[in-house]
Amino acid sequence: MRTAQRVLLAGVFLYPVSAAAQPGVIQDCPMSPSPAEAQIIRDRMLLGIYDAPSRRGQPDIFVPLTIHIIRRTDGTGGIGQTSIDLAIDGANAPWLGSGIQFCTPGATIFHDDDDLYSNTDTLAELNALRQLDQVQNTINVYFVSNLRIEIGSLCGISSFTTSSVDGIAVDYACLPHAGNPSTFPHELAHYFDLYHTHEPAFGTECTDGTNCLDAGDLVCDTPADPNVRGDVPPSTCVWNGSDTPTCGAAPYTPPTRNVLSYAPSTCRNELTTEQFARALATLTNLRPELIANGCDPCPNVADVNNDGVLDSTDFTAWITAFNTQDPAADQNADGNITPTDFSAWITNFNAGC
Repeated sequence: MRTAQRVLLAGVFLYPVSAAAQPGVIQDCPMSPSPAEAQIIRDRMLLGIYDAPSRRGQPDIFVPLTIHIIRRTDGTGGIGQTSIDLAIDGANAPWLGSGIQFCTPGATIFHDDDDLYSNTDTLAELNALRQLDQVQNTINVYFVSNLRIEIGSLCGISSFTTSSVDGIAVDYACLPHAGNPSTFPHELAHYFDLYHTHEPAFGTECTDGTNCLDAGDLVCDTPADPNVRGDVPPSTCVWNGSDTPTCGAAPYTPPTRNVLSYAPSTCRNELTTEQFARALATLTNLRPELIANGCDPCPNVADVNNDGVLDSTDFTAWITAFNTQDPAADQNADGNITPTDFSAWITNFNAGC
């Protein structure tokens, strides 16, 4: 059975595990709730805060991100818009069907500083970096060239709702353009209080699922996970470990495709129904400012019903707006609502998003 020594740094438990966690080696994010944070989470669960509201038939909530790029003082060393777009697309892919998608309503913010670029190598320095030029009511995401803390180099790190410092940081080397499609959505999952499938902070999850609501990652549709790091070949994405369960008669069948596992990054492309529900409840009940400040997924005036989709329902909505003299019917923006706005609506509709 694999064991790990816990190191407490600035209120966050870090779990160095095997050679992959030694200094100088890029490893998965080490985020885990402290005992005090774990108790807060348990108390919230008793209050039903993580029970998701129904959104059946409703459009996705588009959550705004602010992207920060750390570069050298002369402006070199960062990543370009193509890599940023790949990162956003890659982040959204495993979240499809969750009711949550991510977008970037504002401009990318660049931080040109040699020291930030090369010498951020403690948790305190990383926390300071994650507070630079924060845009309120968005998720501030920092793409960096040197993501290190005291235990070594990391792929990514994120805050929970219980964290004292808010924001996400991801190493350039752990983004889709560099062959890693899953670290960014992994960190976004943490931001909505989703935990590693092998999470130890709440106790060991039994393989028979009898304590799945109280242990492990606190959701029941992710099987118990002994921490699969190093035991899943990227060629097969199948666990070949030999860990013996400490409770539950069934053998381990860990979810090696789950975004929150420690399987190889190229294996992880799934989130489950219960993970979606917990994330949506976290967004609704604990991070509602992100909904209030969400972005328009379809910035086109032809989307008259504002559901983020251009379709025939917008024609019906335009007729209603025309008949009631609603400003949304003024498709040519001339200040008058006349039949010419119907032609303008067709033009706008055909232009797409």
